[in-house]
Amino acid sequence: MPEKRILLFVSDMDGTLLQEDFTISPGNLAAIRRLEEAGIRFAIATGRTYYDAATICRKHSLKPYIISNNGACVFDPEGTLLFGKKLEKEFVSAIVNYLEQEKICYGLEESGGYIAPENWTDVFDREIARLRAEGMAIPEEKALFAKQETQGQNGIRIVEKMEEYLEQEEAVYSISLITYDENVLKKVSGWTARYGGPAVCVSGTHNAEIMYQDCTKGKSLEFLCGHLGISLEHTAVAGDSLNDLDMLEKAGLGFAMGNAREEVKNAADIVTKRSREDGVAEAVYRILGEMAQQ
Repeated sequence: MPEKRILLFVSDMDGTLLQEDFTISPGNLAAIRRLEEAGIRFAIATGRTYYDAATICRKHSLKPYIISNNGACVFDPEGTLLFGKKLEKEFVSAIVNYLEQEKICYGLEESGGYIAPENWTDVFDREIARLRAEGMAIPEEKALFAKQETQGQNGIRIVEKMEEYLEQEEAVYSISLITYDENVLKKVSGWTARYGGPAVCVSGTHNAEIMYQDCTKGKSLEFLCGHLGISLEHTAVAGDSLNDLDMLEKAGLGFAMGNAREEVKNAADIVTKRSREDGVAEAVYRILGEMAQQ
């Protein structure tokens, strides 16, 4: 592997930096401190909303740059929006109508929080029951984790009447889909394709986001590098899922967690231990070790 001086380290959150209880482990946190002491900037790239990601970071006394909403927004450490591409209001209204008619579990992602319809857990539970009746094995702990991941978000708001929310002027940057059904994703992708700009981006085994096709983590990494005056070849990124792929491909050095999807591992330069085994810390110490040798 060629030597690269790293000036910016960007980490995904779920399945990468965060533990299963959605906190940053002491090992990963200590590694980030070492990174910052070495003069390397630290940033987050996540499908979570800005408010949610920033709240988690503040709990650990971190103030990084944050690429949120899967790349639709970029914020500086003080919370200033540097870049944001919101979905058109007409599209949001139309897709919400469609998702409710089709009984698909969804949520609207602002930069400041997550908006969920009142019946979202019922819709999700009915899908799980249907898929199990069709023969799909979905362990109870996985279904429970999917719900906890949404319910535990900082800034979540439950809305009784979504049509009343849509009459407001809140900016929606992405729309979350919570589903284990690949056919649902194909169906929503086909419906969304009629609008030209937005597309479905798969984030994990049970979630995806609808957002503009040109709003990806990789594109926002390019923007952030331009803002900071750092070349992409001097960046390192860590991730585990499909929405991290273009970020891994653009960065100078890419790390995949041991729990990452095979496509992500194949795209990375280095595969670390699993996220729950402090894979991010391993990536950081590899970088710091290489710097010591230069």
